[in-house]
Amino acid sequence: MINENYKGKLLISSPEIVDGIFDKSIVLICEHDANGTIGFVVNKPVVNVSMGTIWTNLGYNKKNLKLANEDVCIGGPLASNAMFVIHSPDYFIDQKTIKVGKEISVTGTKEITDDIQKGKGPRNALFLLGYSGWAPGQLEDEIMRDSWLLSEKFENLIFSVDYQSKWTDALLLIGINPSKLTSYAGSS
Repeated sequence: MINENYKGKLLISSPEIVDGIFDKSIVLICEHDANGTIGFVVNKPVVNVSMGTIWTNLGYNKKNLKLANEDVCIGGPLASNAMFVIHSPDYFIDQKTIKVGKEISVTGTKEITDDIQKGKGPRNALFLLGYSGWAPGQLEDEIMRDSWLLSEKFENLIFSVDYQSKWTDALLLIGINPSKLTSYAGSS
């Protein structure tokens, strides 16, 4: 049973998560219901891979590439070969775009990359490979164990390319000084 809907919120990893993709990560929750949770890590760029690399692999002519130097982020450990785009709400494909919130949507079809290549895509876009998923009740359990902090505050975090500071900036937005956090709890 879901007590709270996390769709459209950010998960900010706590210092308890110390390795792998979720270490110092921020996850945008795009779906959260009785079937589980789907989200995307928004602050972990893939090393040495740009949209130019991906578009070349999709068969686009290199001289026509737009946004070829845009980073691609690791959206999560699931379906790591699948491309998703988190974007501004000015772009929508009926039955293919999920409206996550007032300012954020996500589309996971080749059609959006085609439209972006043609200059007909959204104003803002973050390209991702893969997604993050939780079984029913799993995310709630992880939140109860203090593995994740929740935030409804985004400001410019999603589309910022300053990946190194996103985690710190997200904590500061919810009033937490990252230097005061510890990865283990003490007892009195």
